[in-house]
Amino acid sequence: MSAPPTPPPSRSSIRPFNFGWRTGTFRKGLWLASWIGWTAYFLMPLLTGWLLKLAFDALATDQSINGLLISIGVIEVVRWIVFAGSIWVVVRWWVAGLTLMRTNMLFAQTVSGGPRAATLPSSPSEAISRFHQDARDGVLWSDSWLDGLASISYAIGALIIMSTISKSAALVVLLPLAFVTIVTRYLTPRLYQARAADREATSQVTSFLGETFAGLLAFRLAGREEAALTRLEHHTETRRRTAVRDTVLQQTIDGISSSTTDVTIGLTLLALVPAVRSGDFTVGDLALFVAYAIELGTVPRFVARLISAREQAVVSYGRMGQLVAEGRVDDVFADCEVTIEPHDTMRVREPDPDRVPLQQLRVRDLTSVYPSSDAGVRDISFDVPAGSFTVVTGGVGAGKSTLLRALVGLEPSTGDIEWNDEPVTDAAAWFVPPNSAHLPQIPRLFSETLAENIALGRDRSRLDVVLEQTTLTQDLGEMPDGAGTTVGSRGLRLSGGQAQRVATARSLLTQPELLVVDDLSSALDVATERDLWARLSAEGTSTVIAVSHRQFVIDQADQVITLEAGRIASITTR
Repeated sequence: MSAPPTPPPSRSSIRPFNFGWRTGTFRKGLWLASWIGWTAYFLMPLLTGWLLKLAFDALATDQSINGLLISIGVIEVVRWIVFAGSIWVVVRWWVAGLTLMRTNMLFAQTVSGGPRAATLPSSPSEAISRFHQDARDGVLWSDSWLDGLASISYAIGALIIMSTISKSAALVVLLPLAFVTIVTRYLTPRLYQARAADREATSQVTSFLGETFAGLLAFRLAGREEAALTRLEHHTETRRRTAVRDTVLQQTIDGISSSTTDVTIGLTLLALVPAVRSGDFTVGDLALFVAYAIELGTVPRFVARLISAREQAVVSYGRMGQLVAEGRVDDVFADCEVTIEPHDTMRVREPDPDRVPLQQLRVRDLTSVYPSSDAGVRDISFDVPAGSFTVVTGGVGAGKSTLLRALVGLEPSTGDIEWNDEPVTDAAAWFVPPNSAHLPQIPRLFSETLAENIALGRDRSRLDVVLEQTTLTQDLGEMPDGAGTTVGSRGLRLSGGQAQRVATARSLLTQPELLVVDDLSSALDVATERDLWARLSAEGTSTVIAVSHRQFVIDQADQVITLEAGRIASITTR
């Protein structure tokens, strides 16, 4: 019903040219303008070199070169204007491409059910590196096309012009380019392996840091700060080795390709010696060859970048593919609304599904087992009539929370669930407001206002009602800005009971048909919980399935399900 963490996509499912093209053409106007701008920037030196030839030939015959110098100056000014404009355009395209991939990955992680829903393959802190570094490498692959193909266009034009003067010298210029291409192709498989290993090592470091910062209090109370440092040193040492290998390979490719400028000039001059001796080669021809050779010396660097960026992108595409649904790596590049340009429309929250009034919920043979421990629940069957109050109870480790999470699609499971005799094929997509609301044992709050934590973008017309239902109204008087008070990261400024009641208010805002509650007693004292249940009962709020071990809650239940070792021990109805 819900999926386990997404496995990495197969190498065959990753199509770097297709993905790069989709990233580039996401904003076609910016992409086309970038192509035109960078191609013009790279091709203008062809005209500059030809004018230099004419200028030096004119000097040899004592002709005026003022017009030629002015033309060269104008071309260079225009070239740098084109450069500035291209930078302005390409940065906007970069941001659009990054936002496209990040929006799609975030959507897959936040959507409730459906074919595009996915779960985290690792820790939330590690996912940030995929949003940052891997998305960047994906756009860098598309960006390398701009420089690479523009420089190749320049090389073709320059070689054609040079061959009209000296074919042998023009052919010599190809040698460094061929050498760099062969070396880069030889090293790219190793670069792929090094980049994959480095990203994996980086994931280990970021995951550990995220868990450490989340659990700092545990280390302080145990007096075991050195244990965290020792583990961090282990991860960083592995990261150091992989980073060095990745960096050395990348710098080797960059160094070889960057050193070809001088080599290209030297080979060109050597090839021109016979023509100079014979007198068939003018000073202008020499100036043209040197000018072109300087630019041609940079071509291998862009070609090497084009080749190596592809391998790096393949690694990144695979890692980003784990943040979307299994077998749907293409979802990373799905066209969607992003707010980048002034005329863009802000993406709106998807509307809630249509309400289907609950008459009866039927669960048959629900099984959800954790592969790592074989713990969970097995063969759970029960019925929940509309308007009833069902309590799930049992000892520690009996499977109470697992049962509720499997029911609403938060854990992978098998079995049958029926809503009004209609099968629920996708629990994660169905058990959402207004059909259902799930209140977890540990509330998840954000560093926003109390009201925003309750509404989460929904209509606030019932905000005062749910504040009263959850006894939060009396707490607002002690808050500086009432419901507009920022609660801090993870609700840090609230007590545990207040945070639990804020989460409860969130679940009640849409008046769900079914309210699934995982142990309110974990954060509320007896008096507060008793008052909360009394208010909910008086309101006649929803059909309720709740985990609890408190007797006064069990006494109010219409049905009590007792679990032992992941199975139903008894069902008592009143």
